[in-house]
Amino acid sequence: MIILYLLAVYGLTNIVVNEKVFRKPVKWLRRNNTILNDILSCPTCFAFYVGVVMFFLIPITLSGILSIDILLSGIIASGATNIIEEIKTKMI
Repeated sequence: MIILYLLAVYGLTNIVVNEKVFRKPVKWLRRNNTILNDILSCPTCFAFYVGVVMFFLIPITLSGILSIDILLSGIIASGATNIIEEIKTKMI
């Protein structure tokens, strides 16, 4: 289950940050908001927030304490995305 969760986080992150599908709205958001510019230009950063939001769609109990589970969900999503991005970079 956790593998599918992380793949879903990475897939959404990759589509929003890197692909043409959302290029125009992302470009507009980045141009008009400095915080979103920082988040949307960094797959690892964006994945943290995707992981937090995904927790509410697919709650994964890691520690049993809600606030810690939400934080861990974002951290794990961010880390997994970073690992995938590094592997992808080395393969290209």
